[in-house]
Amino acid sequence: MDSALSISYWALGGFYLLLLLPMLVFYRWQLGLSKTLISAALRMTVQLSIVGLYLQTLFAFQNPWLNSLWLSVMIGVAGVAICRRAEVPVKKVMPALITGLVLGLLSVLPALLAGVIQVSPWWQAQYLIPVAGMLLGNCLAANVLALERWYSALKDKQDEYRFYVALGAPQPALPFVRIAVKAALGPQLASMTTLGIVSLPGMMTGQILGGTEPLLAVKYQLVIMVAIFITASVSVCTTLALASRSAFNRYGQLIW
Repeated sequence: MDSALSISYWALGGFYLLLLLPMLVFYRWQLGLSKTLISAALRMTVQLSIVGLYLQTLFAFQNPWLNSLWLSVMIGVAGVAICRRAEVPVKKVMPALITGLVLGLLSVLPALLAGVIQVSPWWQAQYLIPVAGMLLGNCLAANVLALERWYSALKDKQDEYRFYVALGAPQPALPFVRIAVKAALGPQLASMTTLGIVSLPGMMTGQILGGTEPLLAVKYQLVIMVAIFITASVSVCTTLALASRSAFNRYGQLIW
């Protein structure tokens, strides 16, 4: 198949003008979202442009230390974003989150890149950074859901939690952890069951547009979906398990 067709900067800039359509609706309905849309579009453009230039540098040098540095930045930013969106204390939850994200990536990335895709060396930036980005992006959403559901359930159902403590349950927070894990992984399971029928995933579509044969694009997408679910599962379970240890005092009281 042919390689991906180039997009000129003029064509890209002209396409941005179509954002005037939603802005017109925002103005007519007085939604007050026009400034937010302009700010979001500008930030998206600048951030992705900077990342694109940096990735070109990573691809050129192929230095494992530079790759690790960028991966560390991605993990750190993801951790802060998760804490803020879930509205949990950053300083108290970050150690658990970072551990969960790192373990999630380590459980999948080496096997995926070295064993399945067979990249040599496996830490090659062209594969490591994009794949890690997809995994972290899905881990971010899953951890936000998990921490939100777990934390809100503990606060809203204090009587139920105290009942478990009074009964001498060895893990009184476990029922709330179960609720949180189901809430976090439910959307991904639903996505897996409808993939290919309801929607074509972005990675597969991008590869086909880039000239990859459809069946090969399907193989990549299947591997990525399995990797995403494993990474999110390990990350969410690790984060909740570690966070549960620091969220209570020795009397079983929630101290966050």
